[in-house]
Amino acid sequence: SSAMGSSFSSSASYLQYGNDFELVIRATKDLEYLLETGFDVPSGKTVGLHDKITHAENTAGLSKDTVKRLRYLVTIRNKLVHDHDFNRLEDR
Repeated sequence: SSAMGSSFSSSASYLQYGNDFELVIRATKDLEYLLETGFDVPSGKTVGLHDKITHAENTAGLSKDTVKRLRYLVTIRNKLVHDHDFNRLEDR
């Protein structure tokens, strides 16, 4: 058995989720885990994913395209969680 949070999904396994909420939440949890373990970004309740992406961009030299894609994922996650009228991915 693995420690909580120590495993993440392969990109192919994301296709198994029929629910857009589960897909996006699992993908952003994996992103956060990878940023914290692979890029040594700050962690904690007060450090948001956008902050973690900025830290990785500044310290690891992530490309602008990669940063743009990561921020898009976080923005979609935030919309799904906080926007009452946004309940599904547009083009999955």
